[in-house]
Amino acid sequence: MKPKVLWIEDSARLELSNLTAPVYSSRKYDFDLAIDVTTAVNILRIKSFNAIVVDVRLPPGVNSHWRKHYKNAGSDKVSAQLGLKFLRWLLMRDMSIYPVEPPNGITASQIGMFTVEAKQDIQDDIRILKVDIFQQKAAGLPDTILLDLFDRILSQ
Repeated sequence: MKPKVLWIEDSARLELSNLTAPVYSSRKYDFDLAIDVTTAVNILRIKSFNAIVVDVRLPPGVNSHWRKHYKNAGSDKVSAQLGLKFLRWLLMRDMSIYPVEPPNGITASQIGMFTVEAKQDIQDDIRILKVDIFQQKAAGLPDTILLDLFDRILSQ
């Protein structure tokens, strides 16, 4: 059975051809995609994953609790950093962020971050969350970067 992997990324549809094509063509993984926090939560409630790659700048989706966090941050993905709030809920089981019990059994070793933020700008969050796999989005990354991130997470 193939490992199940999830990419939580709002611009994935724009990056679909160049970043996800290597994941699909490798045939190594059962791949799912969530384009906002609400969708990610809903997917995680019905399916388990071996590896999850999360962006920091995520839109809330339709859920009112996530929309409230977004609105309180000025309705701006940069300042809202819902990906970090999502990870605090998921990994630290912080129900003050979202009042639904997160799925059991997900650990920091199953998570990778793939974001435009520089590591030093969110290093305190990374340390608290204990997420070891981090990749900053930048020009010139190989098209296989997403596949490489899943490989790195699963080889831990």
